[in-house]
Amino acid sequence: MRRASASSSRRRRGWLTFTVVIASVFAVGYAFSNRLAALIPYPEWMPVKNEPGHTFGIDVSHFQGTIDWEKVTASHHPIAFVFIRATMGIDGRDNTYQANWIGAKEAGFIRGAYHYYRPHENSTRQFENFKQRVQLEPGDLPPVIDVEAMSPYGKENLRKGVQNWIALCESHYGVKPIVYSGRSFYRQNLVGVADGCHLWLAAYSGKKRLSGLNYTFHQFSERVRVNGITGNVDGNDFKGTIDDLRRLALPH
Repeated sequence: MRRASASSSRRRRGWLTFTVVIASVFAVGYAFSNRLAALIPYPEWMPVKNEPGHTFGIDVSHFQGTIDWEKVTASHHPIAFVFIRATMGIDGRDNTYQANWIGAKEAGFIRGAYHYYRPHENSTRQFENFKQRVQLEPGDLPPVIDVEAMSPYGKENLRKGVQNWIALCESHYGVKPIVYSGRSFYRQNLVGVADGCHLWLAAYSGKKRLSGLNYTFHQFSERVRVNGITGNVDGNDFKGTIDDLRRLALPH
């Protein structure tokens, strides 16, 4: 009896080990497939699919060079909106902003302007730089502050500066800005800073990978290929329909 019991116990341990190994293989495979999906470009001939209740858009800066907006309108991707970098820090100005700002409107896209926040520079002067460059119109999306780097003066200094930029933005434009950041950076450094603001979070491990966060936009890829744009461009999902997106924009 003892021998049979020992043999049965070994079999159970064997099956348990086998089950754990198989589960681990599937888990690793799933994680790898998500990472791989994030690394593979979305080519022009394979359109990004709009998930139910989501709307696709892109964001651009001088890194994309000169954009042919007429060709962008013929893209097979269902592009509805474009975020365009306007300024950086206290004196940086994206030299493609004006052309992109005009081109995106003429092409019929819902557009938004963003500021790249430099955490080692004065936040008030940074907002002044953005304000001087960006004049919004009814139908444009709220301004965006892009926060990606830690302040050399510490976390509290970063939070205080971002809060100041948000307050100045709301006072001038009459609307709270959208706050862009990476998923992990936001969780570690910005929770509570952007209360009342819409969140635009970057996470490249596949679509719908922002569970537990109350986000509005998800930057799910940095490798989308669009007709009329040289090289890769970021792909974003707005969590809502096109009508919801229009309601988020500045009122007419």
